Amino acid sequence: MSTNVVTGENVNAVTGGSKPAKLGILEKFSYGLGDFASNLMWGIIGSFLLYFYTDVALIPVAATGTIMLVARIFDAVIDPVIGGFVDRTHTKWGQTKPYILFGIVPLSVMLVLTFYSPDVSNTWKIVYALVTYLVLGLLYSIVNIPYGALMPLMTRNTDEKSVLSSFRMGGMALGNIFVTACTTPLVVFFGGGSERQGYLLTSVLFAVLGLILFMIVYKNCQERYVLPPSSSKQREKGELIRTYKSAFRNGPWITTVLFALMLFIKLGSTVAITIFFCINVLHNPAMISVLLPLMYVAVAVSSFFTPMVLKRFKHRTSNIISLSLYSIGLVIMYFFIGNNTMLIAMWFIANICGAITSGSVFGMTADSVDYNEWKFNKRSEGTLYAGYSFSTKVGMAIGGAVVSFSLAIAGYHAAEVTPAVENSIKILFFAIPIVLSVLQIIIVMFYKLDKLHPQIVRELEQRNANA
Repeated sequence: MSTNVVTGENVNAVTGGSKPAKLGILEKFSYGLGDFASNLMWGIIGSFLLYFYTDVALIPVAATGTIMLVARIFDAVIDPVIGGFVDRTHTKWGQTKPYILFGIVPLSVMLVLTFYSPDVSNTWKIVYALVTYLVLGLLYSIVNIPYGALMPLMTRNTDEKSVLSSFRMGGMALGNIFVTACTTPLVVFFGGGSERQGYLLTSVLFAVLGLILFMIVYKNCQERYVLPPSSSKQREKGELIRTYKSAFRNGPWITTVLFALMLFIKLGSTVAITIFFCINVLHNPAMISVLLPLMYVAVAVSSFFTPMVLKRFKHRTSNIISLSLYSIGLVIMYFFIGNNTMLIAMWFIANICGAITSGSVFGMTADSVDYNEWKFNKRSEGTLYAGYSFSTKVGMAIGGAVVSFSLAIAGYHAAEVTPAVENSIKILFFAIPIVLSVLQIIIVMFYKLDKLHPQIVRELEQRNANA
């Protein structure tokens, strides 16, 4: 398929005024598979790595929290750098696709190594865990940031981007459902009584599946709207610095990154504490494979009505309503501990209400790219998407670290869980997501782009028409 090259900083223009190509169903489906693969490979990290470190590898819980925080501080530095490289890349394989092509194999290998537990002293276990987790995060960024930046290179049509976002939301939900529903049974199946072996072989399966799915993305998704190499060469170091400066002057983007950060801290902490909640409070480990998948089933269900809610109320009001109903649902759920049927029902309802934020954050990120072009005459998809990638990884890690440190303070030991620790786990399960939801509401109050965005779109279209 031919590539339309768009010249100049205003990459939203279509050369010759031609009508944007309509994407086929195979290409849309393939793009959604990328998020399935991403959540397959990173979902097992966010959902089960804390438990693997503390209860399988037997790494001290406080050290586990430190590992996760150090790794994410590293991400805070490296993700914007990768985003900048993506913005400046032009090869015979494309702008974003070479990162997927050459990054997915090392990422798959490192996922397996992360779930390998060597027979060494505690000190060397900690060193091994830190190194593998750092490298895994780096390789995930190398693949996932370009994958996110691929969408605006595939199409400039607003409706087509909305459809791609829907496929991506579906892939995200199904990937997480698969991970949360299947990981524990697969560990039991592959382990034969050994969780250590079970997690290792399960990670091999997820790594192979992720590799295959990302190769499908590479093969079927086309870059149509890219800057020519001549323009890329003009982007000197000073230009890269100006790109970063414009990002940090982009108020809607900063608000979106902070909002997404709270979203993924909440997700990371909820996933981590849910495992301990099911085992130590409900005394029913099988509930892990009920509650965690239902979170993502809720995302899939909400994807059918989220576009209508966002169209009616826009991002700020929709998120305030969503987070408020989610928090109320959790409060009601607290009173049904001991009644698993009602507890599951309220969990599902609360997460359907809260899942609107997952769909909204994609739109907020895309709108902040439009704002960047309108305000600073730069789209910088790679750099700005790196902010979202940063939020996902740092947020999930901070969420896991919050749970890890909280359990350490409460005196958690895998061999013996006292009633006091059990009560602490119960409090953490409900208090952490409610507090973070309140913080999200406060942050989204500063999102001022809902009313301005239609004007931005009109002015950008006028610029493109005159280009």
